[in-house]
Amino acid sequence: MKNQMAREQRELVRLQRESRRPKGVYYLLFTMIVLTIIYIVDEITSNVNSAMQPYALFDLFKIGSRDVNSVEYKTAINTVAPWSVASNLFLIVSPFYKALSDRFGRRLFLMINTIGMGVGMLIVMTSQSAVQYILGMLFMMFFTPNDMQVLYIMETAPKEKRATYSFVAKGIALISVSLIGVLSKVFLKEDVPTSWRMVYLIPVIVAIVVGAGSYLLMRETPVFVEQRRSFLSMTPEERQLRAAEDKKSGTAEQGGVFRAVKFIFMNRQLRWILIAGFLFFATTFYTSYYATVMEGAMATELVAVALIIYPLVNGVVTITSGFFSDKLGRKKACLILGSLALLGLLLFVLACRLQWGPVAAGIFYGCSIGGLWSMSDTLILTMPAESSPSGMRASVMGTISVMIGAGMFIGQALFIVLQNFVSMDLLFLCICVPFMAVSLLVLMTKVKETRDVDLDAITAETYD
Repeated sequence: MKNQMAREQRELVRLQRESRRPKGVYYLLFTMIVLTIIYIVDEITSNVNSAMQPYALFDLFKIGSRDVNSVEYKTAINTVAPWSVASNLFLIVSPFYKALSDRFGRRLFLMINTIGMGVGMLIVMTSQSAVQYILGMLFMMFFTPNDMQVLYIMETAPKEKRATYSFVAKGIALISVSLIGVLSKVFLKEDVPTSWRMVYLIPVIVAIVVGAGSYLLMRETPVFVEQRRSFLSMTPEERQLRAAEDKKSGTAEQGGVFRAVKFIFMNRQLRWILIAGFLFFATTFYTSYYATVMEGAMATELVAVALIIYPLVNGVVTITSGFFSDKLGRKKACLILGSLALLGLLLFVLACRLQWGPVAAGIFYGCSIGGLWSMSDTLILTMPAESSPSGMRASVMGTISVMIGAGMFIGQALFIVLQNFVSMDLLFLCICVPFMAVSLLVLMTKVKETRDVDLDAITAETYD
């Protein structure tokens, strides 16, 4: 007990010193630049495997042809795809990991996440077998959903500009995903099966260097510093009283996964966000297979063109969505974004089927995933963060993202079963349209608007 009290006292002194440190004139600008670079790493990590999937499978499974409809390629897909589904179950440990940032701070886990993504890409890049490739893929998929940079922005930006700052950073990061297309144009050669590996090289280096540098350059978020200082300043009697109050409300000053699960189900607002997100995430599976659809519709060099174009469109949609999310509110923004996601997906399928070319395919796919992931971020990051008390925020965000991920499991499972009977592009529409429609209905009728909430003032009763 004495050792614990001594550790807490040292931590309190450190946090008090941190809170007294003056912020420079350009503190917020500098923070946003660093977080945007980390966001770029996150988005490239999230997209590079999907973009390189057909070429990695051609190489690792020794497939001589470039026919994505061949028996050999379907066998390869059926080997890798179930692991993508299984990764959603593997990520059940993610909220336990993310909840640690409620205790040890955001900065440490910002560094770990970024370096972890770089290491995952390195494992994939150097893979000599399907087993190593799958292990690298799982490693990447563990770190990418944690989005510690988003929590950093939410707890640093002015409340009236939270969505704007977040979506501008993400929009820039999404535009930077076009670098995958640029690197593909430079390194990817149809007659060199191993050339796909070089596309990973620069992102690996940047992820590891920036991840290590972020721990030295970044300061802890002011919301975490204040919340943690407040807790450490309490006497044992005050903590016992607070714990009794927390037990009644289902929340807690220190967070934690099991407390977060209880709080999500007890809190009406978070419960409906969970349901809407669960249904919505059943539609996200197609982002893992878009390159296969394009490879079946056009030559490899034309796919590289589409890979350059779609991130630019995606980024513009994402940046724009941040402004009207703050202007119109989260719910209206989701209605617009969800509609754009479905319309863009329909036009992408038509562009590939009717040979409209890589520019049209890139534009429509960019519109589709711009709407898809902007709505996704609103559902699993922005609205849960704006519905959770400070001491529970990271725990709730990490826990609800995994619970929502079960919806992705359903979409991917349906895809794996049905793709042997229905063409891949048509299957996108058959699964996505009904799930998206019901998700939007739940969101619009059951979830309350969160746009102008004060993060420091949220309690368990805020949305009752």
